[in-house]
Amino acid sequence: MRVLIVDNSTETQALCAKRIEGFTKGDKEMLDLKVRLVNDREFVDRLSEADVVIFGSGISDQAISLARQIRTEAAWIQIVMFVTDKEYGGGAFRSAHSVGVRKVFPESAGSLDLLQELVAIHADFRKDGRTYEGRIVVVLHAKGGVGGTSVTAALGEACSAANRRTMLWDLDVETKDLSRALAASGPEAKIISGWVNGSRDINRETFRDALIPIVGDVSVLTPPAGFAESMDLVCHADGMEISQRIIELSRVLFDVVIVDTAGRMGPAVGGLLRVADLVIMVTDDSELGLTAVDLLLTSVKPLLGGSDRLRFIINPSSDEPVNFKQISTELDNVHQLSEAAWSLPVIPFDPKAAEWPGTGSTLYSSGSKELRNVIADIARKLGLVEQLGVKGVGISYDEDASSARGWLQRLFRRRSESEMR
Repeated sequence: MRVLIVDNSTETQALCAKRIEGFTKGDKEMLDLKVRLVNDREFVDRLSEADVVIFGSGISDQAISLARQIRTEAAWIQIVMFVTDKEYGGGAFRSAHSVGVRKVFPESAGSLDLLQELVAIHADFRKDGRTYEGRIVVVLHAKGGVGGTSVTAALGEACSAANRRTMLWDLDVETKDLSRALAASGPEAKIISGWVNGSRDINRETFRDALIPIVGDVSVLTPPAGFAESMDLVCHADGMEISQRIIELSRVLFDVVIVDTAGRMGPAVGGLLRVADLVIMVTDDSELGLTAVDLLLTSVKPLLGGSDRLRFIINPSSDEPVNFKQISTELDNVHQLSEAAWSLPVIPFDPKAAEWPGTGSTLYSSGSKELRNVIADIARKLGLVEQLGVKGVGISYDEDASSARGWLQRLFRRRSESEMR
C-alpha cells in the first residue's frame, strides 16, 4: 500500500510519519507499506504514486480544498485527515466527508488508531482487487495414497511453466513426502524451527531465508527441522498464529501458494482452511476413499462456511472408467455441495506418473500428453495461471513432452555436479 503523507513542513510531516513508525514490523509487512513525505505545494505531482493520502494537521482548512482536488484528479485514492484537537468535532467531520475524506483523526490520535484505519482500507482494496495478493490453495486428502502430494507438485510445475512465482508448503511433518520428492532439504528447516520455538522472529528476511529454491519461480517451505517443533506447528494452538504469519508474507511475495496438508487436521490447518482462496480435496475412486471423504467433509465444511471454495480432484487408482456422476451425486446428497465443487476434470490414469518422486519431474512433465493437458487445465480453472494468450503468459497445452520436462531435472543435475566437486 503506497501512502503519501502531506503537510506544510518537514517537521509536521515527520510527526505524522512517526505514527506509522510505531507499527510493528509485521504490520508494516502485512500492509506492504511504502511511505513518502511531501509538502502541500508538490503533492499533486505525486498522486500517481499513492493509494492513500494522509493530511497532517499543519495544513488545517487547506486540507478540504486539497481533498476536493484529489477527488477530481484521482477519485480512487483514499483520504485520511488529521486536525488539531481544538478543530476535532462535528464541523470538521461534515466538511471532510463532503469532499470524500474517509476518516478524520484528532492530532492526539496514536499509532493504533491509524493502523486500524489502514487495515480497513487494505481489506477494502483486497475486496476490490486493488491490492496485489497471491492465491492460496490448500490441498486436503482424506486418506493416504490418493495423490495429494503428486497433485501439489504437478500444479507447482504447471505454475512454473506459466512464469508464476510459486511457493509449495510441505505440512507433512512426519514423512515430508513433498520435500523429499523435490530434493528440498537443508539448514533452512532450522529457521522454521526457530519460528516455532521462539528463538527467531518471523519477518520478511527470515521468511526468504527459510525458502528452498527449486527453480527461479518455485520455492519450497519445508516442515521444521525438529519433530517437537513440527508437532507444535500443526497441533498446538500457537501454530495458528505462525501459519497466519506465513500466509500473510507469502501472499505478498508469491503469485501462488499451494499447501500440502498431508491430510492432517489441527489448529494450523483449520486456520489455513478459513483463509484459503480455494481448498482442493484429492480422492481416488475407491469405496474406502469416498467414505473417508464423506467423514472429512463433516469436519471441513463448517470451517469453510459452505462449499463455495471447495474443489474436488479425482485421481483414479486404476484405468477403469470413473463413474464421476455417481460419485458427485452420492456426496451431494449428503453434503449439498456447490456445482463448482465438481468443475475440475478427472486426472487420467497413467502408471508411469506414479514414479515421479526423485526423478526431476512431476506428474505434469513425466506423464502422458493427456495428463499434462489435464493438469494445465486444472491450474487454469483454479485461477493459478492466466488464460492462454493473456499478457503473453500461459501454458501451451500442445507442447511436446521434451519441452515440458525438466525444471526439476535441471535442479538435480546442478546438485549432482556440485556434490561431485
